[in-house]
Amino acid sequence: MQTELNTYSLALALVLVTLGMTLVLIMAAWHSGSEKGLRHWALGNLALTMGLVLNISQGLLHHSLSQILAAGLMALGLGVIWLGVRAFKGASQPQAGPLMAALLIMSLLAWFHYVDDNPAARQASVGACLGVLALLSARELLVPARAPLRRAYWFTGGIMLLSGVGLLLRAALSASDTQMTGADTQGLQHATLLGVMVAQIGMAGGFILMTHYRTMMALQRLSEHDALTGTLNRRSMLEQARAVLETTCQRGLPATLLMVDADHFKRINDEFGHQTGDAVLCHLVSRIRHHMRSDDLLGRFGGEEFVLLLPGLDASTALDVAERIRQAVHSHTDIISDQAITLSVSVGVAGTCTHGHDFDALIAAADSALCRAKAMGRNRVEVSTESGDELRDNVALRLLSQFRHNLDV
Repeated sequence: MQTELNTYSLALALVLVTLGMTLVLIMAAWHSGSEKGLRHWALGNLALTMGLVLNISQGLLHHSLSQILAAGLMALGLGVIWLGVRAFKGASQPQAGPLMAALLIMSLLAWFHYVDDNPAARQASVGACLGVLALLSARELLVPARAPLRRAYWFTGGIMLLSGVGLLLRAALSASDTQMTGADTQGLQHATLLGVMVAQIGMAGGFILMTHYRTMMALQRLSEHDALTGTLNRRSMLEQARAVLETTCQRGLPATLLMVDADHFKRINDEFGHQTGDAVLCHLVSRIRHHMRSDDLLGRFGGEEFVLLLPGLDASTALDVAERIRQAVHSHTDIISDQAITLSVSVGVAGTCTHGHDFDALIAAADSALCRAKAMGRNRVEVSTESGDELRDNVALRLLSQFRHNLDV
């Protein structure tokens, strides 16, 4: 009698703890805004907690009715949690799935209560249904992901996996032993109840970790990327480019830096407005990205200036890339913000074979080549050379570029 009382007291304490975790999830979901998954987890955790409370408080309703409703609520809760995991990952959410699972388990329990009274079959049905639902969530989470979100995925997915395996073992044990006594059934039910509630605490913590890490990643991305174009901002471009250049230097590989500048951008802003100018910059970035590889770096260096770092390519090969970008931008008139705009770019090219693997030296050389491209009429690509002529003629080129700009305006 004392053991039963201790089990009941522990189960009640765990229900109170899981209820507290549910309240935390509800509060997080309430303030999450558009964060996907949290509201599903809050509702699923609430349904699961109600099922657990109903399971240990079977005196509130008829014994069989309590078991049926409790199993249905727990199945519904795990199903909604599975929907939350899919929503968090941006996958589709089949809304009918949890409802079908809840109706199935309630129908099975009703059959094995009122038509064929079979306690072992009831235990096996509940364990199998809940186990499959837990394994569905584990399958969604135990996948490759970016750090640090991967740790939260695997922590939560591991708990779901252990819960699913435990529930399936419970179902197999119940199905294989049809001669279970009432005491055996009650003991197995208590053990399952405690295991599910402990897993529920872990799952709630895992969901909070997943949301926390995603928020951290979003904030990190905001701090590293330009808000308008989605390219790296100047500080982040500087840091990442220096790391890439150091790696290529150690491996004895070349790298080339392109500085891309939109021609007559001030005229576009003055004629069509700054919103159209912003759309033009986004359009330019999309054109550049069509000619990038996965390990290339693209950053916004100034107002309409972008820097593209091409590791592994020498200047002659990168010259072809720069020419393809120039042609792609200037090939035809685009409709941007309901305006027909013909855009062109000037590109300066500087390679490590000439200027070394120093980012500042490459930027200075590419900027000088860009200045030459502007001075020679724009809509062209110029490559930086190693001669001292660049430094000697740099001032003259800038004056000529400014003179042409003033004439155009």
